[in-house]
Amino acid sequence: MAHAPRFEPLGFGPFAKTHASFTEVDSFDWATLSNADHDPRERERGRRSFVLRALDEQRSLAAFTELLGELVEVGAPIDVIGSLARVVRDEALHVDLCDRVVKALGGWDERAPEPQWVKSDKRLPLRQRVLATVLGSLCVGETISVHMIAGVRKGASDPVVQEVLTRLLADESFHSRFGWWWLETMPLTDDDHTFAKRYVDKLLPTIARQMAPMIAAKPVAPSPFGSLGGDERRAAFELAMTKTILPGFDAAGLDATATWRRVQSTASA
Repeated sequence: MAHAPRFEPLGFGPFAKTHASFTEVDSFDWATLSNADHDPRERERGRRSFVLRALDEQRSLAAFTELLGELVEVGAPIDVIGSLARVVRDEALHVDLCDRVVKALGGWDERAPEPQWVKSDKRLPLRQRVLATVLGSLCVGETISVHMIAGVRKGASDPVVQEVLTRLLADESFHSRFGWWWLETMPLTDDDHTFAKRYVDKLLPTIARQMAPMIAAKPVAPSPFGSLGGDERRAAFELAMTKTILPGFDAAGLDATATWRRVQSTASA
């Protein structure tokens, strides 16, 4: 069985024992998943979907680890730093969980692409780098992820994978809330507000372009490992935007709804 292209677990010794006890990764019944009597085509489809999910989690692990260091450097309150440390721990668990699902369903191959890494823009002042990650990766990225995983989980009939998706969903929900807590409890200075407004004005059209091919995708057949067709993705995305993201940014004075209407108007023209 091929190893994951990165973040391969050591798998033995004190590091493995500490990681397992800290994250409870061994509480999942991996043997049952490996031995389950699923159609080979379904197993392969599920394996590919969890390869992509593992790459997303690897990207998040790198992004939030970088953010944790920047929070320490900027002198953020220690309880904020401690809360983000939980986010980093969660992402390490998610990488491990998705890796184990991939291996249980057939393993890694040589076709796994490099994650689309999201890195802090070192040209920006430190405070703005932190704010950009909070806005883009936590408030938007993790909020959309919550709705997408919830949709995938609805159709997952394999009990082990559903349990994995339930854990991912619970953790991603906390990560999303971290971003909104930040905006609620960290007053924006005039400079912060100017930067955040400019950032959101650029972010929302980018999100619309990135999501367009996903929500235009064809319907997909149900899978024991979860699946989400274009219409379902569109509904989940629109719910994330209208229920949480736009109202949350509006409450922070960033006029996101007005910006989103312009984006939608331009797209439909």
